[in-house]
Amino acid sequence: MNVFVRIGLLCCLLFCVSVLSAQQKTLPPRPSQSSDTVRIVEILKTNRFDFRTIDSATQLQILVGDVHIRQGRTLFWADSVVYNEKTNFMQAYGNVHINDADSVNIYSQYMQYDGTKKLATFREKVKLSDGNSTLYTDEMDYDMNGKVGTYRNGGRIESKQTTLYSKEGFYYADIKDIYFVGNVKMSDPEVALASDSLLYNTSSQVATFIAPTTIKSGQSIINTREGYYDLKLKKAKFGSRSRMQDSTSTMIADDFAFDDKSGYGEAKGNVQYKDTAQGALLFANRVFFNKEKKNFLATEKPVMVVVQNKDSVFIAADTIYSGLMRDLAGMKNGYISAFDTLKGKQVINVDSILQNDSSNIMKDSSIVVTDSITIVQSKDTIAAVVEKPIIVAQKDSISNKPPPLKVKPVLVLSDSTKLPTVDSNAVAAIDSSTIKKIRPKEETDTLRFITAFRHVRIFNDSLQAVADSLFYSGVDSVFQLFHDPIAWSKGSQVSGDTIYIFTENKKPKRLYVFENGLLVQSVKESSSFFNQIKGRTINGYFINGELDFVKAKGTAESIYYAQDDDSAFVGMNRTTADMIDMYFKERSPQKVKFTSSVKGTTFPIRQLPEDQKKLSNFQWLENKRPKNKLELFL
Repeated sequence: MNVFVRIGLLCCLLFCVSVLSAQQKTLPPRPSQSSDTVRIVEILKTNRFDFRTIDSATQLQILVGDVHIRQGRTLFWADSVVYNEKTNFMQAYGNVHINDADSVNIYSQYMQYDGTKKLATFREKVKLSDGNSTLYTDEMDYDMNGKVGTYRNGGRIESKQTTLYSKEGFYYADIKDIYFVGNVKMSDPEVALASDSLLYNTSSQVATFIAPTTIKSGQSIINTREGYYDLKLKKAKFGSRSRMQDSTSTMIADDFAFDDKSGYGEAKGNVQYKDTAQGALLFANRVFFNKEKKNFLATEKPVMVVVQNKDSVFIAADTIYSGLMRDLAGMKNGYISAFDTLKGKQVINVDSILQNDSSNIMKDSSIVVTDSITIVQSKDTIAAVVEKPIIVAQKDSISNKPPPLKVKPVLVLSDSTKLPTVDSNAVAAIDSSTIKKIRPKEETDTLRFITAFRHVRIFNDSLQAVADSLFYSGVDSVFQLFHDPIAWSKGSQVSGDTIYIFTENKKPKRLYVFENGLLVQSVKESSSFFNQIKGRTINGYFINGELDFVKAKGTAESIYYAQDDDSAFVGMNRTTADMIDMYFKERSPQKVKFTSSVKGTTFPIRQLPEDQKKLSNFQWLENKRPKNKLELFL
């Protein structure tokens, strides 16, 4: 036999043996072109195996039925696989499943895989799960080296009760971070979120904000561009001038931190708060708040503004606390001890003083006009002007009669001399039963009270004040000032142990001072003359923000400078009585009335004893008076 024929038969025999051997084995031989086990693709199992040579560069292994493949620590499953051993490229079809290092499982209906670069592309019903959350998309690229998954045509993450959606996403399997980009939306039973970009960790369930973001939590809407929200612990922190608002209030600050479970939070850095329901503003550098109860404690130069159209009231103190009136009755030991941080300091019991003071209300019947007063009528009209002051004494006589004035004093009366009748309960501390009587429940749910401590200052165009501590009620619009308070109205100064300022439309309507009350009025800026009235209690009434009438009771004393028609000073009267009434017009006293146990002396203007010009405890404290609202912010 020809040697060439023998060689041909031998080759043919060897080929047939090799084909039969391949058909008997379940697994194909390993690729021999490389010893790199990271790049080697091992076919562990298949129901049918075909080997096809397309050309010299394309040799395909076709695996059909329950295909199981491994590369390094990555396992592949599919219904069928076409694998090019030479290019190390694989395509998988039907029920594709990849397990990457026992940490990530990826499912799809189609996959392309570059075994050399370890890059996979998944199509159709793609699902990635890391044990904490599941990613759903229609198309995703996955880098086995960096363990990074990328989708660019929309995808969503489901993590327990939280779902996040974005147009694009980048999943980092090693650290469990997902970077969402484009039309990001998050929904949770308690939180909803919308943003352009967001970083989310599936393990810790912390969402980190890196772009303008809107968050809805309960009734609150938060706008931020920096910070994080812990969906597991319901805690958050925001920066970059974030905004938090609900149906009745808005707060803006450099930084926020709060706990959604308890409702407590903290705002720092140029904090601005607005209560739209009550027309109140707050400015501070640090605010602690409860967004559920709508209360707050402000420190670091806080200023609160009770807003009105033309004449707002500005309140500054070291510490300001404000809450809803509905919660005030539930505070044990009262609001003073609840919020006053100064320990061991006695707080005056104002209720007992008010109950024992029977003269705190001025009634029309107490006005007495004596026969010495002349009523002047002109052109059938009665002028509402008091042209000259008159001193009226009752029961006792003044020890020394004043020198006769050059012009007979005349008092012209009108209805303006009548004083409003005020319920004596109006000055009592507000309790829960009073609140219910005054306001319906829906209003007490929004009405506020304000407490302020240490270095309290108040500025209003009509009235200014300083004190150690303050309480303001939204029910009756009363400012209660404690511990050496001083109040100023135009040219008048009032001081005492405690002062109540009753307001109407944010303007002073009535002023009540108890214990060591003293009213001082500068007669003339360039002189050292001061009209003064002193008593255990002082009641003052205002008309359009101007002091109209003052009543002092309880060992009352007064110093009064009399003037003639030319406004020249003619004498000074110093008198004591059980009760002293003083009437004003255009900031000047026009009538003084003394009641019971009257004793007094009048001194000629050129013979004034220096020791008689001032009542005991006299102080002119104009230097403490707030000059403008901007001063309160310093």
